[in-house]
Amino acid sequence: TGLELNYGAIAGMDTARIGENGLGSIYHSPQAASATWGALSRFADTGGVGVFGRPLGEMKCAGAPLKYTFISDDHLRRRGNRGKAELQYMAQGKTLFGVPIVAEKVRMLFQDRGIQVRQEHVLTAIDLDRRVATYTTPTGMAEQGYDFINVVPPMRAPAVVRNSPLPWTEGVLAADGWMEVDSDTLRHKRYPNVFGVGDIAGVPKGKTAASVKWQVPVALSHLVGDITGKPSTEVYNGYTSCPLITRLGQAMLIEFDYKDNLVMSFPGVIAPLEELWISWVMKTMALKPTYMSMLRGRA
Repeated sequence: TGLELNYGAIAGMDTARIGENGLGSIYHSPQAASATWGALSRFADTGGVGVFGRPLGEMKCAGAPLKYTFISDDHLRRRGNRGKAELQYMAQGKTLFGVPIVAEKVRMLFQDRGIQVRQEHVLTAIDLDRRVATYTTPTGMAEQGYDFINVVPPMRAPAVVRNSPLPWTEGVLAADGWMEVDSDTLRHKRYPNVFGVGDIAGVPKGKTAASVKWQVPVALSHLVGDITGKPSTEVYNGYTSCPLITRLGQAMLIEFDYKDNLVMSFPGVIAPLEELWISWVMKTMALKPTYMSMLRGRA
């Protein structure tokens, strides 16, 4: 079923104005993504204050807001205007990424590139005319002016799942309606004939295409086991992948599991915490055909 973008949770947000007056948001539609690129390009020409961040709770591709920040920094440098811009990243929690060693690497890269970080800042409202964003913080509400902002909306399960008996009823995954499945088998904990994979699955990690590629065979194995009477022992270990673009032409291929262990698909070839051209090539050229094949059940 995928997930739902909850722009309505941000007071004052108007998706019809994406691309205008410094407002960007790549998630709404292809047209909005194109309009966001136009807004970013204008910002790269003039400079000013650029504001980035991500919402509280689960989201698809949690590394995407970081990638966008890195790309924006690189775009400014290529235009020769990085010195005219102040970039701020509003982290929704106390770290920049869910895997500690990766979070530290990103922190170091941000520091090296002059990207300021504010922790525990959650976007709550935005005044599109004044160009002021309001954040909920541990010490109260805080306002931040901007010349460009990339809004990442809160995400939740679609209403068809959220308003059904299938979501978690308690815990951190309950509020947004994620489906209550066993993290190892992806089988629903109360309805054994139901399985959940992809964005809808209420598991600690796994809202990426790479996760789905590993989840589907596990769920299918257990489903076939139910039909044939031969129980499956297949387990999903939480594998997910984030090709983290750090500038045009370079990326870090971050792969990890439920336990935050780094998992390397190409040991000795691709080091996960190094900015490499080969990781960029994989992200920009190799993954698209793999993704399209996966949609057709061929990968």
